[in-house]
Amino acid sequence: MKYGSVCSGIEAASVAWESLGWKPAWFSEIEPFPSAVLAHHWPEVSNLGDMTAIAARIAAGEVEAPDILVGGTPCQAFSVAGLRNGLEDARGQLTLSFVELANAIDTRRNDNNQPPALIVWENVPGVLSSKDNAFGCFLAGLAGESSELLAPGGKWSNAGCVYGPARIVAWRVLDAQFFGVAQRRKRVFVVASARNGFDPAAVLFEFEGMRRDTPPRREPQSSVAALTENGVGTCGADDNQGQAGHLIAFGGGNTSGSIDVAACLTAKGQRQDFDVETFALAFAENSRGELRFQNGDGNITGPLSTGGGKPGQGMPAIISEPFTIAIRGRAEGSSVEVSNDGTSNALLTPNGGRAGMGVGAIGWGMQVRRLTPVECERLQGFPDDHTLISWRGKDATDCPDGPRYRAIGNSMAVPVMRWIGERIAAALPIVKTIGDYGGSTTPPEHRDSWQTPPEIFAALNRDFRFVADVAASAQNHLLPVYFTEQDDALAQDWAGRLPIGFAWCNPPYSDISPWVKKAAEECRKGIGTVMLVPADTSVGWFSLARGSCTEVRFIIDGRLSFIRADTGKPVNGNNKGSMLLIWNPFASDFGITGYVSRDTLMAIGRKLLSDREPADERAA
Repeated sequence: MKYGSVCSGIEAASVAWESLGWKPAWFSEIEPFPSAVLAHHWPEVSNLGDMTAIAARIAAGEVEAPDILVGGTPCQAFSVAGLRNGLEDARGQLTLSFVELANAIDTRRNDNNQPPALIVWENVPGVLSSKDNAFGCFLAGLAGESSELLAPGGKWSNAGCVYGPARIVAWRVLDAQFFGVAQRRKRVFVVASARNGFDPAAVLFEFEGMRRDTPPRREPQSSVAALTENGVGTCGADDNQGQAGHLIAFGGGNTSGSIDVAACLTAKGQRQDFDVETFALAFAENSRGELRFQNGDGNITGPLSTGGGKPGQGMPAIISEPFTIAIRGRAEGSSVEVSNDGTSNALLTPNGGRAGMGVGAIGWGMQVRRLTPVECERLQGFPDDHTLISWRGKDATDCPDGPRYRAIGNSMAVPVMRWIGERIAAALPIVKTIGDYGGSTTPPEHRDSWQTPPEIFAALNRDFRFVADVAASAQNHLLPVYFTEQDDALAQDWAGRLPIGFAWCNPPYSDISPWVKKAAEECRKGIGTVMLVPADTSVGWFSLARGSCTEVRFIIDGRLSFIRADTGKPVNGNNKGSMLLIWNPFASDFGITGYVSRDTLMAIGRKLLSDREPADERAA
């Protein structure tokens, strides 16, 4: 997967998606310091600058139309910390430029027979409540509607999905604090696409729980009454609520009626009605300061001790009168004064005495300090010193903090972007490489150099009359005209170099997708292609081929034994079957699925090769 990033900043997306194996196709950033950070970490990636000029360059074929478009357009036009001028602000207008760019990418990809791009966008929650309905305009542009969308109930919710004629668009407010960083940072994230089989809602939305069948409702049991009958029982893991002890209020001062009925807790005073007179009972004779419940067999955790009883057996734990300490300046010097007259228990500043005597009574033992740039990088999920670069002729050690703070603050939270990337990867078809086919003992330098069995090629050549072998080498080519890796067939204009006809292609299985795209491109110019590939319909390049080729022909009745490049001998044990992808520029029907027997092809090929040998001998 390759992505184009606009308003790139210091590239949270690239840091987040590196573990997924995704690569940046290009960046778009105009601020000097973030651009320097991009050049420092990704010197091989072009920075296209102004994002408003990219759409025209993609339409002209000057810039690659990537698989993913990602960006967080400026938030100042929507943030509650700004003027909130919305689309009237030039920075707010960039949301519509983002839509224009997304449309240009999809148009170009459609012309190249590629699936529509995936779109990821980020901004502040304030965009949901802008007075000019900027978010409704943005949604309408992505979804393909002709007029702005209006929020149900007059207010955009924190999550939702729109199914439009052009794309499915889902959005959700995500808070970075729930993704492993120590900051509250809510942002709106939008995922959109027109790709078949890809649901943006499945990326952003999570099912809260599993379906379940609750048990039938039960009637109250006798244990409920037992809860009020027992007092504080033995503490412990007792799952019998009828036996476990519970704290019951104790009343006093009355000589009749039940004293086990809970009532209000009063401070003091005797009353003759049990509805209001209830108080906590402490035992002064208990020198350990515990509150023990009468008629109970267990202890409660030790609370505040009470006074009374024998001398020394208790001390009131609550001090009713505060002490105030002040430093007073006097002519003869400073002195400490202590007061317990009931005044507020606060620090008093010095007063009196000569000028300059005494110091402020409030001392600053610690204070809030400014976060360092490294701490800010960590709060956003970046590696330490991600923004510590050489800047304006100075070494990295002298890099100023100001530009670093600004660049970090304008970026996205890396863990949130990583989560979105992982969710996108899970929702996409699996793209397999040669490593997924496993079990290969071929040296790596020869794994992309297998030769097609000559019998298979001869049988197919009888029907298609191939004009060139476009993915070959000096050791494995099957036709006089062939393109090697050095010739770079993917960059060649086949229609300009080859006569009208069919090209034979047994591509490197480590990366089939670009060959599928190239075959579709050349088919539109009049050059057909017959491509031999693994019979795997679960991979992404097959979906791509199915949308552009005229026929898929499966080879049945056995697997092919390819010729190993370094030994020249056929090898059995290929762990995948094979199929032919056919692009026929002269066909009137598309989407055909056919089958051909391996044994039939081998028999035809052997006969053709055996008939050719005597003819070659006669010609010699």
